[in-house]
Amino acid sequence: MSAGPAGAHVSGHCAEFRLHTRDNGKQVLLASDPDGVAAAVATIVAADLAQVPTALVRDRPGYDPGGRPDHGLKIVIDRETEVGALSYYGPGGEDYGPGAWVTFSNDLLAPGIRLYRDMDTASVFPTDAHIALSTLARAVEDFRATGGLRPAICMWRPSTVW
Repeated sequence: MSAGPAGAHVSGHCAEFRLHTRDNGKQVLLASDPDGVAAAVATIVAADLAQVPTALVRDRPGYDPGGRPDHGLKIVIDRETEVGALSYYGPGGEDYGPGAWVTFSNDLLAPGIRLYRDMDTASVFPTDAHIALSTLARAVEDFRATGGLRPAICMWRPSTVW
């Protein structure tokens, strides 16, 4: 389990959040600074989601609007317990290679809560993937600031699925 790359922050990247809510259907939120990311995370927390939201970095090499990006971050939050989980797919840094990863915590936070990685197949995150909402929000900003690299603020473990 690796914490991810250190010191790779670059300002000015634009994160694209793709949401599908029961109330408003599909929508895209854009964030190019920490306040924008905080607003997007707050929207995700408050939304009645029909699908798991994903985030991408629009201005990174390999991003093709309307196509398949080479990276992504799934964001799952339980607002009542204030825990969530992240699933990352994308390029690595110097200390690890590309692939799929899920957050990891030595502390079991809300182990009775099921956080869905995919709502269609009812695939759930393992309970040791649950992290505090405050850590999750900082990790999403780290994802944007590093241009789509795996956030360094939390621990990760390899995953067989994204």
